[in-house]
Amino acid sequence: MEVLPTPVTQGLEYPPQMGPPQAGVLADNTRMAYWGDLRRFVDWGGTVPSASKTVAAYLMAHAQSHKYATLVRWKVSIGKAHTNQGLDDPTKSDAVHAVLTGIRRSHGKEQRKVTPLVKEQVLAIVGTLGERLKDKRDKALILCGFAAGLRRSELTTLTMADLRFIREGIEIHLPEGNAYLQYARGSVCPVRAMKDWLQSAQIEEGSLFQGINRHGQRSGVPLTGHGIALIVKERVGAIGLDPSQYSGFSLRAGLVASAVAAGIPFRTVTTLQGPGIL
Repeated sequence: MEVLPTPVTQGLEYPPQMGPPQAGVLADNTRMAYWGDLRRFVDWGGTVPSASKTVAAYLMAHAQSHKYATLVRWKVSIGKAHTNQGLDDPTKSDAVHAVLTGIRRSHGKEQRKVTPLVKEQVLAIVGTLGERLKDKRDKALILCGFAAGLRRSELTTLTMADLRFIREGIEIHLPEGNAYLQYARGSVCPVRAMKDWLQSAQIEEGSLFQGINRHGQRSGVPLTGHGIALIVKERVGAIGLDPSQYSGFSLRAGLVASAVAAGIPFRTVTTLQGPGIL
């Protein structure tokens, strides 16, 4: 097995297995990441050129110890080491694709082993919230995440530019399509909660859900996925539930469970084609 040279930050040198990347195509830090990925593969026992079954075995060997996104990056690096030299790319094989698909599904199930936060529990949480700015933010966040069925990653990246106020409520622009918040028939309304939060926090542009500092003022810093999980855990704890069983994904999972219980097709519950969940 060929011994790879030690990486340097000046006059970057790359292992022969990588092939010379085209100048200007990749930033130095990106090329260094590729170098590190390939070195790990070679140290494990991989070679270039490599068979698809070897790459598949390599990814499987690290399925439990590394994130899915990391394994995908490793696959890309190994593929680039081949294509840079005009070799067939083993990572494009059905075997490698099947392995990554299985790993993704496995990781997805592990990450989503949370208890759904259903309608009755959401209403109970809202009933505990007061008039502090933090309470208004959490109310808008929980009702928005639940009623629109938003993922944690979507809640963290929402900005004012993604909202359009319409007669029926709020249209939310997402990368994969639009979701809607409808005016509720009852006293707990996600649209009114959102408007109250935005007005009280004086948010006219930028991130929709922001942190609150120790003085009770919005920080201007967007909430992280971890921050949203902590909010959900805090609020479910306040109504006597076990916080360890809930996370940011509990909001979307709760909408699915509540829609099924109410006999509302999930494909319409976040649109204007049917009744809202609240």
